[in-house]
Amino acid sequence: MGAMDWGRQEPPNPQVAGRTHQTELEREELPEMRELAQLEWYPAPEVALWCFLPYVWPSGARTWVPDRSTVWSMETCVDSAGNVTTVCCRPLSEEELLYEEAEVNDLLAESGVPARPRGRIWLLRPPEGFTSLAAVLGHLLAAADKHGVRQACCSEFVQLSHAELRHLFQLS
Repeated sequence: MGAMDWGRQEPPNPQVAGRTHQTELEREELPEMRELAQLEWYPAPEVALWCFLPYVWPSGARTWVPDRSTVWSMETCVDSAGNVTTVCCRPLSEEELLYEEAEVNDLLAESGVPARPRGRIWLLRPPEGFTSLAAVLGHLLAAADKHGVRQACCSEFVQLSHAELRHLFQLS
């Protein structure tokens, strides 16, 4: 079975050409993300269950762009009647971003997956026969049910997902 890796030596997608500055835009609003969506690339899910997905996805069907986006936190205050009195948006600090990344990498380590490279937005292409990334994720969840594997970021689910993706991409 093919190796699982983060593609640390893979260059970013050429669609980012010349775009290196940090921006206040959120990830999905970045021009390169919009362009890549038109080319049928889907952003990898950012939820804990799927944090390993780019690691097991075949390298020929994954790419990445530098993360030059801003992650925003919205804080609201309400009065005793439940009415919103103030709203404040602020970018997460570098310390908060590092904390979140450390939490993800701890989860990956517990699953036997090495820490992911920081500063990347991963994009994936589904295998032939699937019209969306959501359909592939549904297939992986169904395979976990069928094989009695817990749907969580754990070594068993990582291994099952890798094997299923190799089969779907006809690599095994």
